[in-house]
Amino acid sequence: MEKLGKKNLFIEVNDKNFILAVGIYDDQLNFKIVEKEIIPSAGIQNGKVVNLESGVDILKKSISIIENKTNYVFDSANIILNQNDFDCINVTGFKKLNGNQILLEDISFILNNLKSKLMEIEKNKTIIHLFNTKYFLDYKTHKNLPIGLFGDFYSHQLTFFLIKKNELNNIALLLSKCNLNVNKVIFKSFTEGIDLINTENKDTFFKIIIFKEKIKLIYFYNSAFCFFQNFNFGSDIILKDISKVCSLEMSKVKKLITEKEFELSNDTDKYLDKKYFENNNFRKISIKLIHDISASRIEEIIKLIFKKNKNLDIYKTGDFSLHIHFEDKDFFNKFNKIFKVYFSDKEVYLKELFKEDVHKSINIFGDLLSKGWVREAIPVISKKESWITRLFSKIFE
Repeated sequence: MEKLGKKNLFIEVNDKNFILAVGIYDDQLNFKIVEKEIIPSAGIQNGKVVNLESGVDILKKSISIIENKTNYVFDSANIILNQNDFDCINVTGFKKLNGNQILLEDISFILNNLKSKLMEIEKNKTIIHLFNTKYFLDYKTHKNLPIGLFGDFYSHQLTFFLIKKNELNNIALLLSKCNLNVNKVIFKSFTEGIDLINTENKDTFFKIIIFKEKIKLIYFYNSAFCFFQNFNFGSDIILKDISKVCSLEMSKVKKLITEKEFELSNDTDKYLDKKYFENNNFRKISIKLIHDISASRIEEIIKLIFKKNKNLDIYKTGDFSLHIHFEDKDFFNKFNKIFKVYFSDKEVYLKELFKEDVHKSINIFGDLLSKGWVREAIPVISKKESWITRLFSKIFE
């Protein structure tokens, strides 16, 4: 835990921007951002360093700006990695109790055993997050660690999130060239799940984030980050379909999406205006055709990422809520009802991502550093520790 009142630097690394913030803690360990800075990033692709010189040049300028604003020179930073190419591995260990109580030593044995076996296989990777996913005592699920209870058989499910060592080393090199050490590192997707827990009071859910060029799928079970999947397409694929089928320029498609109402349209007598056609090459294209193209592709996307996704079979057996967030404002306004139709059998919530605070993940990270997270087995807390925190801290020293 950083000293009270000390200024702490946070940096989110993503393809578009370096997002910086300086925060402090009060005597109740509450985190507050006192200065912010956003500058277009360089040398970053898919959240990874691909051009060190370009990245260093821009990041140095960003750090200099925020140091001048705060009248403070930083020697380390906490990093949020906004990348999607990381591994999510679920493993389960067990312990025979033979009618005895389950003890801290039993939990320690399972965690150490699973961690050592996994790292023997994944030698070129580093653990960023480790979550306690599920606890089973005599094959019955327990919401919390069943320490002290009697039983015959205990099993403990963990979820590991790993990144390639070289990728993390490149991030550390980027910062070292800016005279900064890396303090703590987390994945942006973790904070995106916590944000939903904080705002919607849900602890078991799927969160689907639809960007223009990609889609993220995040799953939390009982507040534990359990699953992540990235798809290399986003809402723009629907606009490209409209462009291809109707032989329209993409700029015209984006314009009509902004201007026209065609959601759930059955009116075959309404056609696109001439202004959407290049060189007066007017054709009779019905509004219903645009709707049908969009609805067909949306249905295909939903099946691919959720309904027929075999990776999710083990997660869709219980109760959960479904939350879909959209980056593209116009796409959300015109197509959100179509998504609701295809998810009519679920508790579904839709939200515009474009309204969110870009520094929200840093606020969440700041809170994590001071207070930890109930389900993380490698806590980022070092003050006011619970016995669970002390146990996991000792195990993973």
